[in-house]
Amino acid sequence: MLIDRVNPSNRVRAFGVHWPDALRYRGSVIRISFPPVAFMTAYGVGIAFLIRKYDYLAIPVGIMTPVAVVLSLLLVFRTNSAYDRYWEGRKIWQDLKVNARNLIRNTWCGVQEKSIEDSVQKRQGMKNIAAFMIAIKHYIRGEDGLDYADLDGLLSPEFRMQVLARRSAYNYGTINDEARNSPERGQSSSEMRIQQCNDGWERTGEVPLPSLLLYEIQKFVEYLMTNNIIYGQLYMNMTNTVNAMGTLLGGCERIISTPIPLAYHIHLHHSLYMYLLVLPWALGSMGLAKTIILQFVVSFMMLGIDAISREIQNPFGYDANDLDLDAFCEAMLVDLNYAMSHRAPKALEVVEDTLGDDLLKGKTADASSDAVA
Repeated sequence: MLIDRVNPSNRVRAFGVHWPDALRYRGSVIRISFPPVAFMTAYGVGIAFLIRKYDYLAIPVGIMTPVAVVLSLLLVFRTNSAYDRYWEGRKIWQDLKVNARNLIRNTWCGVQEKSIEDSVQKRQGMKNIAAFMIAIKHYIRGEDGLDYADLDGLLSPEFRMQVLARRSAYNYGTINDEARNSPERGQSSSEMRIQQCNDGWERTGEVPLPSLLLYEIQKFVEYLMTNNIIYGQLYMNMTNTVNAMGTLLGGCERIISTPIPLAYHIHLHHSLYMYLLVLPWALGSMGLAKTIILQFVVSFMMLGIDAISREIQNPFGYDANDLDLDAFCEAMLVDLNYAMSHRAPKALEVVEDTLGDDLLKGKTADASSDAVA
């Protein structure tokens, strides 16, 4: 569910009490910003004791004001750039879901089934559309391979064999863990991508899985037109939708493969830490308690803003503030399951299948064996 209708105020319930956002830990950047904040506060305590003994070392507080203004502008630009990437990722995935829904619906309603082969091609074509969206999710997270639970039942055996045959040229490895949709979460998504962004993210060699599926979808559309299963206008609409999905894939790659410029990133951190290192020398004349409190508050605010920027600059990972890509894929699978489980307007007189047929058959077989026993 993309909208929290039960808890629209964004308050979390714990111990029978609804806690406001100001008291929340999960979803915050305290875990990331606490170590440098603690260091800067301890450093400020040491400088405060030093100035308390040698008061002539203190510098005027007014000197720090213009520096703070310049630093604030740098942080604002950094945060806006990161949020632009987050918001663009949100729009891309909404458009992906809409295009996938439209293509599935057009296929379900507009394809005239003239033979069993047409019926099989139609169903596999709709499954490939769903697999394309799920494959993008894994691709932009750096997860290669086909052995993911959310791809089960969507890819044809022929396509799996085609992909596995390319393993020597491309890292489509097999995952030996149990069926799952995600890798181990030992590191944050920003840490997971930092080396890839520095070294150049885009792979060379074989075509990635989403692009291969896009070829399969385009081939399916051409099959429909060649066999006069769809009319010309629907063919143009479906082709345009496929092209739009390819453009959206490129948009995801653009966000992942274009990090914040390294020079800006380095200069911002140089300026930020230099400011926090000089700040207690200006606050020391206010007294020990005020210096400690102000050093902690300023460090918490500025380092927190920088941590937020790092958290949201890659919106496709597993952090609490990243986009819920699984929810987008699940919403699209609901549409696919509806189409697969209902008779299409131009369908043959055949039994419609659903995504859960294999699971249902397995449960029926288990129940039969229990009854015999």
